Amino acid sequence: MSSMKLIAYVFLTIAMAATSIQARGWRGIIPLRSSRAEVERLLGPPTEEISKNTVSYRTGTESATIRYATGLPCGIGEKYSQWKVLRNTVESITVTLIPAIPLSKFGIDESKYKERRDPHLPQNVYYVSDSEGEIVRVAAGEVQDINYTGALADETLACFPRQRSSVDCDAMSPPHFDFYGNIRFSDEQARLDNFVITLTDEKDRIGYIIAYAGPRARIREAQTRAEQAKNYLVTVRHFPASRLIAIDGGYRDEPEVDLYIVAKGVCPPRPIPAVDPRDVKIIGASTSRRSKRRAH
Repeated sequence: MSSMKLIAYVFLTIAMAATSIQARGWRGIIPLRSSRAEVERLLGPPTEEISKNTVSYRTGTESATIRYATGLPCGIGEKYSQWKVLRNTVESITVTLIPAIPLSKFGIDESKYKERRDPHLPQNVYYVSDSEGEIVRVAAGEVQDINYTGALADETLACFPRQRSSVDCDAMSPPHFDFYGNIRFSDEQARLDNFVITLTDEKDRIGYIIAYAGPRARIREAQTRAEQAKNYLVTVRHFPASRLIAIDGGYRDEPEVDLYIVAKGVCPPRPIPAVDPRDVKIIGASTSRRSKRRAH
């Protein structure tokens, strides 16, 4: 290849890459690439400042919510970051269309987007593009909103490894069957009894028990509580262990147990902790809740 051809090839490659980047995002704003200053140069001051790190812009046809990075270390909860980017970098954009646009006029490129139906809310259909970092939500045949986030090429910026399939499931998280906090074990048994009765009637479904410990916790407290709930259902209620999944969800502001009933083969619930493990005070080894009844 001659030097002139090589130079032309390099410039063509750069131009193609730039075009690809510009095709991403919303109105020239690209998650994990654009800064708050760039957003305000393009759009001006926000219509509303929802919080220190979240703003909204409204036009005649769209309402956009933009979330900026805090610039804090990686971790769980509002105090920490999910992406390794500088403070005031755009993390995500959610654009609601006003009014909604018929899907037939929106122009989904089916070679880039995978269709996902929400088994819990059948009226919702999601078109997911990992390469573009977009999730388009359609209801009643109309595009309602579009979420822009990190693309496949941005995985190195994620604080925690992510499975790409989880993007689909994040949009279709199943609703709770029940949830409760620190209650007496006799009351918890009653809640679990209702849980297993429904599971018994729905034989093609799986029960998920996700337990969370509080900011003061014993070692393996959440895992122990989830396993004890499962053990009660298996040994006392004689429910098949193969249809129950016990999960340590991490930490929240208060101890809690979330119960889900999910059809086999659809998106399972995911833990949603709210307290970073670094902020938790460990107070000793976990003890059985059966030997420690609450008096209230």
